Amino acid sequence: MNSNKQLNILYCEGNTDGTIGGSFYSLFYLVSGLDRAKYNPVVVFYYSNSVAEKLEKLNIKTIILRRPKPYISVKRMDRGRSRSFSIPLIFQKAINFTKFHIILSIKYALLLKKYKIDLLHLNNSITKNHEWILAACLGRVRCITHERGINTSFSRLARFYAKKLDAVICISQAVTKGLIDNKVVLRRSVTIYNGIDPERIIADTDEGGIRKLHGIEGDWTIIGVVGNIKKWKGQETAIKAMEHVVRLFPKTMCLLVGDTSEYDKDYLEYLKKLTQKLKLEQHITFTGYIENVANYLNCMKIVLHTSLEPEPFGRVLIEAMAMKKPLIAAWAGAVSEIVKEGSTGFGFPPGDWHSLAEKICKLLADEQLAFKFGTNAYQRLVELFDIKININSTMRLYDELLK
Repeated sequence: MNSNKQLNILYCEGNTDGTIGGSFYSLFYLVSGLDRAKYNPVVVFYYSNSVAEKLEKLNIKTIILRRPKPYISVKRMDRGRSRSFSIPLIFQKAINFTKFHIILSIKYALLLKKYKIDLLHLNNSITKNHEWILAACLGRVRCITHERGINTSFSRLARFYAKKLDAVICISQAVTKGLIDNKVVLRRSVTIYNGIDPERIIADTDEGGIRKLHGIEGDWTIIGVVGNIKKWKGQETAIKAMEHVVRLFPKTMCLLVGDTSEYDKDYLEYLKKLTQKLKLEQHITFTGYIENVANYLNCMKIVLHTSLEPEPFGRVLIEAMAMKKPLIAAWAGAVSEIVKEGSTGFGFPPGDWHSLAEKICKLLADEQLAFKFGTNAYQRLVELFDIKININSTMRLYDELLK
């Protein structure tokens, strides 16, 4: 590798559901913190979003690519009426494979050539972005991916392309274990925790402004869950726990902070009906999409994490730690790598709202313990999850691969 040459790295965020989740912010922190004297980043998204706008303001090239829709069926007219009939499944799969895989791979290979890319960094999982991996093979470009999920099954195509990757970055030991347990064959894997810069987690609206926005009285205590509204995120656990919390602490508000994709509208409606059924309308607030979650974390006495499935990492946990907040988290996946039980917060079995309610009440009743947890949490963040550690580890991997 010529140390005097600036290396071109293309990043691809493969999310297509319209929401902005943790992978977007992980990508933003990494790309914005690169040594720009050595690396020239180009970032691809599949739809316009606020993270792309932030990158553009930092003079980082972003590209919005529109993905074609999959082929499903065709319609015909029969005696004046429209009828639909499906082409046999095997032909539909062949059409979609050609449309999404072969044609897109060629298109993306030309894109890699256009921008003289030295390394392709995929931001999501070995289960996605296969057309990009093929494009890298066609263009003879080194290719790596983040693995941000704990998957229980892998398609033949995913297993095939996993072998083609130069390296896989796992965001936690739990993710690494998931790949090992499923016997996914890799050339190389490294564990690099997600990171943040605690100095950039800043509230730009004070607590009073948030309370006024949502009509929350000044003597009410605010707790909450931060994360897109999805069934596996388990917001219903928090709602059920609140039924018991408000019996002991009636002036408690739980904020459910996060966006909802079109695929998850039904779950949002279920949560709202559950809130009404339990007569918690005065104690549960759905905020919708929030640009700066620090404004809401800043208001919370306790930050809850309620995922029902094993969490690959849990970015909101370290964001809360940056603001010195005590944590109560569903104890599965990587959570035990982030939260230190009895030191930075409490764990509880996923979905166990009785246990969650008990832990909430314990911290609400003991402000000194909550303060201690928050202080310890910040120190743990600095030691393990500072963005500088993440960026330096990733750049070392780049240098090793591009020698």
